Amino acid sequence: MSEFLRVERKGPMATLWIDRQPKMNTMTVAMRNEFPGIFDALDKADSVRVIIIRGAGGKAFSAGGDVAEFLTLAPADLEQWGDTLTAAERCRKPVIAAIDGYTMGAGLELAVACDFRIATVRSEFAFPEIRLGMIPGSGGTQRALRLMGMTRAKLFMMTGQRIPADRAEAWGLITHAVPNDALDVAVGDLARELAERPPLALRTLKMVLNRGADAPLETALELERKSYAWLRSTHDYEEGVRSFVDKRPPKFEGR
Repeated sequence: MSEFLRVERKGPMATLWIDRQPKMNTMTVAMRNEFPGIFDALDKADSVRVIIIRGAGGKAFSAGGDVAEFLTLAPADLEQWGDTLTAAERCRKPVIAAIDGYTMGAGLELAVACDFRIATVRSEFAFPEIRLGMIPGSGGTQRALRLMGMTRAKLFMMTGQRIPADRAEAWGLITHAVPNDALDVAVGDLARELAERPPLALRTLKMVLNRGADAPLETALELERKSYAWLRSTHDYEEGVRSFVDKRPPKFEGR
């Protein structure tokens, strides 16, 4: 792992830190290429139930990509690099973006690939690519569109405007905006709640929601029904039902 990315584990939670503070946590191509391997390792770690992504320093989650590198890349390179930031979405476990500060360009593309985005009220969001003669190219156009709706997405991306956290929440771009001193508590509360949920059911639900959102309704409903039926074969399904009937807390084991 590079000097700019590090993973810290505490109980069932793993925190991935983006730490390139002198550059506002902008991401180099080398950094981007590390995300798939990091998420694959965390996905396979049975002890990890929830993943949190944070930017170090309190000024930026990530201010985007390292623009100075862009002209060193060929079109074929740029076509491929978008997949690196979608690793958070492909990960089967819940992923929370804990946002404090500037979240721009590729940094916002990483955030919208996560399942949850909790941000301080001082945070600001933008896709400024249009001002550089380009567009978001790592999933930003399509994920933001699905979160915000067409009207707001066009205004947001075609102007390259910067919006505050309260507007980002109202527009559906982020999950919650919280007071500046409440980020740790809000993220910790959500992470602990998710860590207590049955991991197989969470994994299945994430897949059903992500894949079903763009499928025809009948296809999505069939996916839901078959996924529900499959969970009946798991220990956690039976444990959940028996603990409810017995009026005791469940003990989910992820099997």
